[in-house]
Amino acid sequence: MSRTPKKSVRSLAIACIAMVSLASCGGGSKNNAASVNGVAIPKKTLETTLTQLSDAGQIKLENGVAPMDAVRSVLAAIIRGEATKQILSQYKVDITDADTKSVVDQVSKDAGYDKLGTELKNLIIGLNSGDLALARVKAPSEADLQKMYNDSPASVGAMCAEHILVKDEATANEVIKKLNDGGDFKKLAGEYSTEPNAATTGGILGSTDGDCIALSDYQSQFDSGFTAGALTAKVGVPTGPVKSSFGFHVIMIRPFADVKASLMLLLSKSPGMSLMTGFLATHDVTIASEYGRWNTATGKITDL
Repeated sequence: MSRTPKKSVRSLAIACIAMVSLASCGGGSKNNAASVNGVAIPKKTLETTLTQLSDAGQIKLENGVAPMDAVRSVLAAIIRGEATKQILSQYKVDITDADTKSVVDQVSKDAGYDKLGTELKNLIIGLNSGDLALARVKAPSEADLQKMYNDSPASVGAMCAEHILVKDEATANEVIKKLNDGGDFKKLAGEYSTEPNAATTGGILGSTDGDCIALSDYQSQFDSGFTAGALTAKVGVPTGPVKSSFGFHVIMIRPFADVKASLMLLLSKSPGMSLMTGFLATHDVTIASEYGRWNTATGKITDL
């Protein structure tokens, strides 16, 4: 399936603190802007950050109100910071004094840093220090990775999927029936899929590194309808019909034994970041409705 490239443009104001994306839907307490796995993020934290960015001239208010794109980017950064804390706790990795000193030494040289408020400075330092610690997170053992993958494939921060693309929903349902009756996925891909070379690939979606693709690549490069469907798929279970701009898909997550080498290679490169992406895609992240909702297919806060 062809990927749909997307560009993400951030203002300098937001780039200084927002280095990633986030997760789910919802409302929650009227005093909370969001929550991550049950841990609340107060609206006061978000509002203070926005105010201090405005005071430093890094956000331009419109009739006294911060633009929604800026609000969402800042909230994304704060959410990511909380998720980082939870990942570090889970994998028993601490933010060290050396991490903090390294960040302070770097950011204090940036023009305008001295004009930032105390809370904003602390947020910037905390986010960047967390990233340094996140880089020390080790990849799960093979046994732990297998359990995570089988329980919730996306939780590992990668997807190892195969799919069959057809033109209409009825044909997709026909394929699903044949798969449920014991049909061979690769054979059916060659017979039904409209994707070029499906007979050769068997519908496998891979990368230059093998049979798995980073979840962040799905979120940034693939059709969001397809990614949303893939995120709900279980190992060895045909999922669909999943509608995308290309047609209708039948998606299946491949068995761990078939993709183990590719998955372990992918996780070995940046395990902390991969696990972070998987965490935000598979844990409960709620957003106050006035800010939108978390869209796991794109890894961003979007309109309701």
